[in-house]
Amino acid sequence: MKKHLLLSALLITAVTLMAQEKKTSPKVDFSFGGFINLNAIVDFNGLSHYDDFTTSEIPVNPGPYENITRFHMTARQSRLNFDVGYNSSVGLITGKISGDFYSGNTGDYALFRLREAYIQYRNLLLGQTNTTFGNPEVTPNTIDFEGPNSAPTLRNPMISYTNSINSKWSYGVALEMRGTDLTLNDSVDRPLSTTPTLVGNINKSGDWGVVTLSAMTAVNQYFDNGDDTKAKISAGGALSLIINTNKRDHINLFAVAGSGVANFISDLSGNGYNGILEKNAEQLELLNSYGGFISYTHFWNDKWSSNLIYSFVGLEKTILLPDQAFKDSSYALGNLFYQPSDHLIFGAEYIWGDLFTQNNSTGDANRLQFLAQINF
Repeated sequence: MKKHLLLSALLITAVTLMAQEKKTSPKVDFSFGGFINLNAIVDFNGLSHYDDFTTSEIPVNPGPYENITRFHMTARQSRLNFDVGYNSSVGLITGKISGDFYSGNTGDYALFRLREAYIQYRNLLLGQTNTTFGNPEVTPNTIDFEGPNSAPTLRNPMISYTNSINSKWSYGVALEMRGTDLTLNDSVDRPLSTTPTLVGNINKSGDWGVVTLSAMTAVNQYFDNGDDTKAKISAGGALSLIINTNKRDHINLFAVAGSGVANFISDLSGNGYNGILEKNAEQLELLNSYGGFISYTHFWNDKWSSNLIYSFVGLEKTILLPDQAFKDSSYALGNLFYQPSDHLIFGAEYIWGDLFTQNNSTGDANRLQFLAQINF
């Protein structure tokens, strides 16, 4: 009997302690959102990649398959967002995970792709989100998933610190892992990513809009012939400007330039254009790249809005690149959005782009896109 009474007392004590602990534990707030959309595409010529309009992929000498009108529909850009937050003993801590189904698979199924995943405590952010190099708000709304060919679209793993100086001035500094994006000889040379990229920006805002000045520098390392480590320092800058005109209308301007900054530029990223190995000198040559766009956003009324965009990207002309490699491209877009209710959006968009290669060969592409989207 005594044993049972002892066990009962221990059980009651444990339940009481657990109840007290549960009662004093901070409440975790959780929210879920995103959007579901259908993107319908009519390609008149040029691009064989359906889901985004990437000017660096425009064919110079299109084959019969690339030079015909085609129709395609996709829902892979649909997105899911998960947000959490709670008031801890040291203050508010928040977190976010977002992703879409824009994986590399274009067949019968699409895999979930991570876009953002980060923890934020006060001014400190740890995780993956939009790069600090530029202002993500400067990129206007487009149906095209790629957006302007010069836009800063990287989402990097980072340690970031942001703070306000006063009501008008703020700044941010981050250590970001952006990847190497170098063109090397894979048989004897290997790129290294042992140090993060240092990125910073300063912002000034007011009733007129916001301006952001950004800068970056990085160490581009590689193994030469598999035994010696060599490195080159890259650097670049960017200007982001949003100018409010009347009511909700605004003009957006973006400019970027630098040496070894190609993977911060939308249509150059992932093509190895940060730098290329000069075989005779056995050293890495960083490539100069530049670009920018101007856009105008107009709200016709509470339900109708439009964007007009012109964007340009250039890469230095060099004998280190093959004749058919990228030299420069243009991108122009006009769209119309209709929002009959708070969560439902329809849109139509026309896009034109052209490409010039290192030997001045050229190609162009034209596309119509249509959007149906519900936000939740």
